[in-house]
Order: sequence, then structure tokens, then C-alpha cells
Amino acid sequence: MQTVNHSSRIKTGRANSQQGFTLLELLIASIIFAIMALMAYGGLDNVIRNSQSSKQALKRLQEIQQTVSVLNRDLTQIIRRDIRDEYGNRQDYLTTANNIDNLVEFTRGGRVNPANLLRSSLLRVAYRFEEEKLIRLQWPQLDRAPGMEAKQTVLLEEIEEVKLRFLDQRAEWQEQWPPLNAGVIPAELLAIEIRLQLKDWGEIRRLYSMK
Repeated sequence: MQTVNHSSRIKTGRANSQQGFTLLELLIASIIFAIMALMAYGGLDNVIRNSQSSKQALKRLQEIQQTVSVLNRDLTQIIRRDIRDEYGNRQDYLTTANNIDNLVEFTRGGRVNPANLLRSSLLRVAYRFEEEKLIRLQWPQLDRAPGMEAKQTVLLEEIEEVKLRFLDQRAEWQEQWPPLNAGVIPAELLAIEIRLQLKDWGEIRRLYSMK
């Protein structure tokens, strides 16, 4: 009569049940892990892209705000002071005709002088639009000596169009200043309107009173 060792059979059964996963189970697990990894990467990529887009939008907003701030500072401090150009000719305190490259050129006050230097508080400033850029020019002195160059600063890019118009004492808008139909009596400038057409932000319009 044979004696059956039940304990050895139980141990053998447990050993067989703990041999591990089958090849099919490992393959399925690998596929699931790969799918989850792709989904996680896609979500991370979207987060990175959104973060970069937000940074670019914020930078663009800051550039626009800074440009508008410079325009406000310049156009609200226009002074009626004519100048002499490098050829000794008189130029009006504000003009759009003395340089075909410039949109407008004018004299303004409020020049910052933190070091209390012996210099005028007035500035000669111009604006230029070329290659989709708004450029600000500033001369070191009002009356220019021969060869004097203006400092140029690019304020804003990606601009489709820049337009200015000028309101005279008859409440009529002029496309240039001084107007061609001013006649004997000099025209009086009441307001300036500037319009910037941006590629991404659309139109920005500002109106400045000269009173």
C-alpha cells in the first residue's frame, strides 16, 4: 500500500501557481504601458506648448503697452518750438513733410535729466514706419549740426499699417501737417490721431489733444 504525501503535492501546486506571468500577459501589459506613456507625453507636450504660447502672448502684450506708453509720453508733451535743420533751414515744431521717410517729426518737452546736466529739457523726435516696424528717432539737440545722427529705436514689430491724421481749428482732419490748404493764416493744430494696425492684435487707435 502506497503512502501519499499530501504536503508535497500541495507545495508542488503552489510552486506551479507562482511561476509568473505568461508571455501573452507580459505583451498586453507592455502595450498598456506604452499607451499610457504616449498619453502622458501628449499631455505634457500640450502643457509645454500652452506655457510657451502664454509667455509669447505676455511678451507681445508688454511690447504693445510699452509702445503705447512711449507714444503717450511723446505726443502729450509737444511744444511749439521750431528748429533749424542741418542745412540751417527752419522746420516747424511739427511736420510731416520735411522727410519722406518719417511719418511725423516734432519738438517735445519733458526730457529727463536725472544728473542735472546743463542741457535743454526739449527733444526733437520723429517716427518712422518701415519693414513692418515702428521706429522712434531722437536727436541729441534741437538745432542740428551737419552730420548729426538720430538715435533709432524699434518700438514694435509685426505692424501692417500706421496712419496719422491731424485736426485743425476748423474741425477738419488733415492727412499731413502743416496742411496744404492752410492759406495765409497758419493752421492751428487741435489734435493728433494715430492708428496702428497689428497683425495679431488688430487695430490700436489713440487720440491726443494739443490743448
